[in-house]
Amino acid sequence: MRKILSVLLVLALSAGIASADGRKVGILSKLNMTQEEYTDFIAAGRKAGAWNFFSSKPKDEPVSFVFYDTLQAMQLALNAGEIDEAALPEVVAEYVMNVTGAYRISSIAKTRPAYLAFGFRAGSSDELLKQFNDAILSMKEDGTLAVLQAKYIYDAGIGDPESVEFRKFDNVDRKLTIAVTGDLPPIDYVTADGKAAGFNTAVIAEIGKRLQVNVELLQVMSGARASAVVSGRADAVFWIQGHRDVPKHSDIPAGIELSEPYYEWNEYLFLAR
Repeated sequence: MRKILSVLLVLALSAGIASADGRKVGILSKLNMTQEEYTDFIAAGRKAGAWNFFSSKPKDEPVSFVFYDTLQAMQLALNAGEIDEAALPEVVAEYVMNVTGAYRISSIAKTRPAYLAFGFRAGSSDELLKQFNDAILSMKEDGTLAVLQAKYIYDAGIGDPESVEFRKFDNVDRKLTIAVTGDLPPIDYVTADGKAAGFNTAVIAEIGKRLQVNVELLQVMSGARASAVVSGRADAVFWIQGHRDVPKHSDIPAGIELSEPYYEWNEYLFLAR
């Protein structure tokens, strides 16, 4: 899926909150920072060397981030000229470009590794968290996770990510409700008829099989990920991401604990019209 890029064009961030005349970059909502705080957070990270930027744009050009709760809302804003770029993990950006044919890569940002994990309500599901961690580690050790990454991410091609069938266990009362957003295809995707598909779904199907539990999926907005778990509507949630070694995590609010990571990346692509 990955394309060979002839020129590296990367985001230039200013220190401090960007002015109204600067570039506006859309990004899926963060749960533990405001848009202004996130702008400063990225700028401070660049200054400290947490991100490697190479840019053909002026280094003092101000940039501000705009949060969106869905990928569709961010694309609509980009199409309408309300933002200048949309920032997405590399494989997601390439999927969007391949499917729509409507965007170009305007910038590339190499960061410290960001990751996907499962989010749980802190203190209330320690045994379930341990079971997920054990399952993820065993999937890494026996090669299952690498096989799923290849099938559902790197070899996915163009079009809707492949749907996944969940194994049903008869005479098993235990059920897990897992929240999904559908906003990171081909990693996490919900089809037009409401069926979850892609890599995340394949991972939870495998974990459900190993734990011998029946799994039910609940679609939520990106900004409602934490509340779905804290409120008890879901036992766990897909797509908690971010950098591990920062003073304040941009995407993990109080009350959320994370599992072992099951997918990592260190490159964001910025798409423009």
